[in-house]
Amino acid sequence: MKLLVFAAAIALLASPAAAQDGSVEEIVVTGSRMIDWDPDDIPAVQLFRRADNLIVAVRAVNDTREAAGRRNELIQTLRAMARGAAGRPDIDLSIETDGVLVPLTEDMVSTLTLGIDPGRADTSTATLVVKTPVTATDTLDDASERIEDFIDGIPTIGRSLVVVYGDWQLSIVDPPQYRAAILGLIADDARRASTAFGAGYSVQVTGIENRVTWRQSGPLDLGLFIPYTLTVVPTP
Repeated sequence: MKLLVFAAAIALLASPAAAQDGSVEEIVVTGSRMIDWDPDDIPAVQLFRRADNLIVAVRAVNDTREAAGRRNELIQTLRAMARGAAGRPDIDLSIETDGVLVPLTEDMVSTLTLGIDPGRADTSTATLVVKTPVTATDTLDDASERIEDFIDGIPTIGRSLVVVYGDWQLSIVDPPQYRAAILGLIADDARRASTAFGAGYSVQVTGIENRVTWRQSGPLDLGLFIPYTLTVVPTP
């Protein structure tokens, strides 16, 4: 009976969730929204899959003395980056906001607020995210080389410079879409546990109302899970 109730709960929770405005979020796995899980707290059942993208932050800087010229050169460089990315199916540009990636187009570049280097008041900066899709056969070197080749080929303007700024990270698009698959794996595990312990025991599963969570399980791979607890108890 408990397994029937659990199956009914899966049916209620299976529909994928999206952002309230109807868009689908791309989440930075090892960024600001990554949850640091103790290995002992990670449930036994996980869905393992490749990340959707390999990403890295890049920093564009310009130290032309005159402020208007500095902004103009940096904006032109950023536009060149956007055009270059638009011409390649294996490269995209984004900006990161609270761990969520927002695509950046050439038309959006002029709206960016440029930063100031903390140690040099006459140096303007902009930080973007470059990403490349992770394929089934990619190694970390394969994917990172695509991004490095793109950065090396950027036609910088004036005194602009573009460099990698940060660690290689992964992203996943719309994690809630995997809820049904994860719940199915949990249900299969619960059925096996019920069979293994026999008629004198029943299985209780709690926590399936929790959100899909993620962790990096390999250089380009993720483990997706729902924090749940499975308990085997004697049948009353």
